[in-house]
Amino acid sequence: MNIETLEAERVLVTGASGFLGRHLTRMLQTRPQVDVRVLSRSVESVRAVFGEGGERLDVAVGDLTDESSLKDACRDVEVIFHCAALGTSAFGPDNRSEDYARVNVDGTVALALAARQAGVRRFVHVSSTGAMGAPVEDVVDEETPCRPGSLYQRSKRGAELRLLELCRDGFPAVIVRPCLIAGEGKRGGDLVKLFKLCRRGLFPVFGGRLDVHKPLVAVDDVVDALVLAATRGRPAEIYLVHSGGRHTLGQYLEAAGRLVGRSRPYVNIPLPLARAAARLSSPLARMLGRTPPLSPQRLELFLSDRRIVIDKARRELGYEPRHQDLDEMLGRVYGDLVRTGQL
Repeated sequence: MNIETLEAERVLVTGASGFLGRHLTRMLQTRPQVDVRVLSRSVESVRAVFGEGGERLDVAVGDLTDESSLKDACRDVEVIFHCAALGTSAFGPDNRSEDYARVNVDGTVALALAARQAGVRRFVHVSSTGAMGAPVEDVVDEETPCRPGSLYQRSKRGAELRLLELCRDGFPAVIVRPCLIAGEGKRGGDLVKLFKLCRRGLFPVFGGRLDVHKPLVAVDDVVDALVLAATRGRPAEIYLVHSGGRHTLGQYLEAAGRLVGRSRPYVNIPLPLARAAARLSSPLARMLGRTPPLSPQRLELFLSDRRIVIDKARRELGYEPRHQDLDEMLGRVYGDLVRTGQL
């Protein structure tokens, strides 16, 4: 394999039917020297997502929870892009803790072990800034201590730690941590909820904190970062990626407000009231077997000021984001959500 140009006989993409995996797979298909294999529960689901392009994909039928299928999927593969994960939303309920552990942690480890047995030369793991929790530091980089709070955050950090353990024995894993990803083709997620709340003028701003930084990254730039991680990334290293802009929550809401036609798309909620609601709703929701609408962890996530720097990705990978304009990035998402009937 030519590491610099990703001219490989075969790469494997997990989560290819998902939002990020779909964009990555389509880009890889444009490279004539790359033979793309995808891990999917069925051939039919791949065909449904990729249409005629799916006919050119090598589909390995399997699942992260089925170790025997992973061995077959990794056979003769040189590079793995592990995009599959059980996700969550800042606005929505968590799944059960055992589901996160089974898919995000145990599934990642099982795939890595199958990859090691198959002699895979590079394993690119898509993590998330969520693995860091809600940082309290003024500036956040790859050395910032991780303090994951939610079930999802703990599972993403758990997968990172298990991979780093394998790296100590020579496993060639590279970890990429993107922030909130913007782009066409996503069903649901935080951005559609942002627009829905802004359209009603009800996006919650706690304690008037419009100044907190909330990085965003275009899906095309994440795809670039993953390929660079496969070709230039150092094993056992973590790389943070975002647009390179320093966008605040207030700028998000201004841009979203222009798109939905609302001059004031948010409602300010006093911080003491929000903290009280978070404390009271959590035990009540647990008693009812439901997820609280606002937990202390989610409140801290909203309040966290994520001044994330991407100097390491720029320096070591040559990563340079192409999309930095907030209006352009959110506009693409909004237009796609309208076209697909989600707004």
